[in-house]
Amino acid sequence: MNRQTSLYLDVWRLLAAFAVFIGHLSGARLTGGFLWQFGPLLGEAVAVFFVLSGFVIGYTATRPGETARSYAVSRLARVYSVALPALILTFALDALGRLHDPGMYSLSWGYVADGRAWQFLSALLFINQVWGMNMLPGSDLPYWSLGYEAWYYLIFGLATFLAPGWRAVGVLIALACAGPGIAALLPLWLLGVYGYRVCKAGRLSRSAGWVLFAGSLAAWCAYQAWGQAYVESLAGAASIAHGPNLLEDYLIGTLFIGHIIGFHAISGNVAALAGWVQKPIRWAAGATFTIYLLHVPVAQFLATLMPWPPSAWPARAVLLGGTLFILFAVADITERRKAFWRFAVSALISRARRLPEALA
Repeated sequence: MNRQTSLYLDVWRLLAAFAVFIGHLSGARLTGGFLWQFGPLLGEAVAVFFVLSGFVIGYTATRPGETARSYAVSRLARVYSVALPALILTFALDALGRLHDPGMYSLSWGYVADGRAWQFLSALLFINQVWGMNMLPGSDLPYWSLGYEAWYYLIFGLATFLAPGWRAVGVLIALACAGPGIAALLPLWLLGVYGYRVCKAGRLSRSAGWVLFAGSLAAWCAYQAWGQAYVESLAGAASIAHGPNLLEDYLIGTLFIGHIIGFHAISGNVAALAGWVQKPIRWAAGATFTIYLLHVPVAQFLATLMPWPPSAWPARAVLLGGTLFILFAVADITERRKAFWRFAVSALISRARRLPEALA
């Protein structure tokens, strides 16, 4: 993966993260419906995140010298560097927010007050979505996707690093444990892996790349303008796992990976531009996981402190700006500290491997 394509993936990570951020904060209870137009983009942004995740894992898992241990350390460090702080902060912010304004935490938008211990434990172990459990940790609505991605990391690791005779068995056992809902979106995630392999092969001509790059983007815009309602009507009539968004997820995922493959083929044309914008984009993209996972709990808590109604401009400014400021600050001690988290996970794995000897 060349520098230009890597940077372009970061651009899309930022776009997807802010689409989810604004989509959730556009709700009436937080900002009085401000920027409500971004609401319909929430599902599409998550589909983009799944494909991006598969693309990046397809790259990292096939690097020279990558082993099962290094893959496990990297994945656990990446996930828990944000998931663990997010769960702790969500628990604390929800508790404080409910003390200040309990009416803001209601079942009408997805907050479940009962069984909080099991909510957070299942989220910590990434079993909160197995077999349709659909359990969210407090106000952290976006956390559901980690209950999918963690299983995809496991399944891909088994398929890559297990001995050939055991790969199919390991994958089937993992799929059976995860359930049909998680399995239904696995091919969407694998689209990203496929896209990386196509880019790595480098067989697409530059002219074909331009067609794929522009054509997929034009088709996506056409879907937004005319096709979305039709696809939703088809999906609503289908009795399939993961509900009515599945068809849209696969359509958006296919268009997006086609767009990325096309960009990679023409990426030599933007090498100079990449040098100008690389540093700020890399820095901002280093907080996207934190933005994605923590924006609802932080914004929800700040909303309980507002002396103005949600539709007031001061409330909107404080909520949007304050939430982003907090999220970028939190990112400095979570996903921007990758070396620390890798060291911690590696040390824990080493101690766990020595435990049987110590107990013998």
